[in-house]
Amino acid sequence: MFAPVTVIGAGAAGIAIAMSLAQRGVEVNLIESGHESFDPRVQALADADGNDPDVHPPMSECTRRQIGGTSAIWGGRVVPFDEVDFDERPHVPNSRWPIGFQRDVQPYYRRVCEFLLAGEPIFDIRSIPGIAQHTLVPGLTDAGVTSSTLERWSVIDTGKVYAQQLKDSSKIRLIHGLTCTRINCEKGARTVSSITSRAIDGRTVTLKARRFILACGGLNATRLLMASDRNHPGGIGNHAGLLGRYYIGHISGRLAEVRFTTDPRRTVFGFDRDRDRTYLRRRLAFTREFQREHQLPNIVSWLVNPEISDPVHGNGVLSFAYLALTSPFGKYFASEAIRKAAVEGEVQGPTSAHVMNMLRDLPRTAVFIPTFGYKRFLAKRKVPGFFQYSRGNSYTLHYFGEQMPNPESRVRLSDKADELGLRRLKLEPKYTQQDYQNVVRAHELWDEHLRRTGVGELKYVVKDKIEAAAEQAGDGFHQVGTTRMSDNPGTGVVDAHCRVHGLDDLYVASSSSFVTAGQANSMFMILVLALRVADTVAGEVGAG
Repeated sequence: MFAPVTVIGAGAAGIAIAMSLAQRGVEVNLIESGHESFDPRVQALADADGNDPDVHPPMSECTRRQIGGTSAIWGGRVVPFDEVDFDERPHVPNSRWPIGFQRDVQPYYRRVCEFLLAGEPIFDIRSIPGIAQHTLVPGLTDAGVTSSTLERWSVIDTGKVYAQQLKDSSKIRLIHGLTCTRINCEKGARTVSSITSRAIDGRTVTLKARRFILACGGLNATRLLMASDRNHPGGIGNHAGLLGRYYIGHISGRLAEVRFTTDPRRTVFGFDRDRDRTYLRRRLAFTREFQREHQLPNIVSWLVNPEISDPVHGNGVLSFAYLALTSPFGKYFASEAIRKAAVEGEVQGPTSAHVMNMLRDLPRTAVFIPTFGYKRFLAKRKVPGFFQYSRGNSYTLHYFGEQMPNPESRVRLSDKADELGLRRLKLEPKYTQQDYQNVVRAHELWDEHLRRTGVGELKYVVKDKIEAAAEQAGDGFHQVGTTRMSDNPGTGVVDAHCRVHGLDDLYVASSSSFVTAGQANSMFMILVLALRVADTVAGEVGAG
């Protein structure tokens, strides 16, 4: 089966690449392992060979094999990488990107926001008329610590949003139910001869193209390269022994509460909305210069609700949310990963205590249920979540930051295989003491800033901050680094254009190509790289 370009994976990245190429007149075969809707048998193909669920959740929660990919289950946070992420940072070892922020990354921000239906590519509240004058709390100014950067929100499932465009395109052939199992490349060759793919019903299909693009996820792309080891020891792209290494993501959790001393009615604790009604949210962050001065990685935090599982919060709305998410209908309200994160707090209160909270807080709860239900399920632009006002002006602080690049944090091929004969992955993520110390240092600096500006302070909710950060360490949703980008073959797997070093026709468009994880979840940067790959390939292949 031939097309000028074959894209493996019809998640957000694969769809964006296929549509971008089709707009330039390039014909594309878009290959997806799953189908239009979820198929548990196909999803099981992604399972890893055992992993610690406290450090790395099951692949069934991290990924989704269907058209639209993981966008079918993601939380919707739209956050770009920062300029500091592409700096040469001696305090973050092995962090050198071969691309530049202003030249190679930022020019794609508008296209990514348009694709995700996330509004204007504005990520600083001070640039948005109407709400720029409102600080997080009165008197909290930006200095080395800022509260003006923001995240945008999009809850779209790209498989559903772009389904009709994919079907109507004369240039895109979408083929689902076909899983790629081996890349065929002769020893010493600079091109891929073909890709072997199989269906669960036993069919085998050989794919041929002038250019192949792996857009099948952070770990699935790596797995396919590693499994294609017939003529390449350790897999295609393992020329420097780095394929599968530098497996990183983020470190996140909760160590403290923010207790503001300002007027609680003026705290911006929830969402803002801009002129096109996109949902926005503010964060505490550090400037580029401040990170350098204090040798910090890129880390942010934001205000969140207290743990909804502990009825001591006394809030009827939070108790209703807990009971709804733990009910048999919970799977319809949120993806399994988001649902588990919300309900699996350290304290699991009895149902009776949550019911009492609802009864004592009945008027507010009764208003919340239909209002939020409409905004979440029926509104044109759906609300991504909810936050509850604190009369005491105290809010839990959730931190989220980059894990330090570590070559000993890795994935390997197992001896066990999936139903199609493709060897599964063994996941071996590793955090270091430096990761935990970075988290604690960031909290100390946030606290100093709050006290210095006279607006509040942090109160820790854990006894040992380092120990708590270590216990909370774990990701798996943002699969970064295992085909890392580099400017020479000795330090990475793919080049600055995401082309596998030593090959002319094989690209990797996924988070596995990232060098660092930054403070952002992966979706935005994946799409930046995907569109860069599409532009490169379009120039090489041409229309017709």
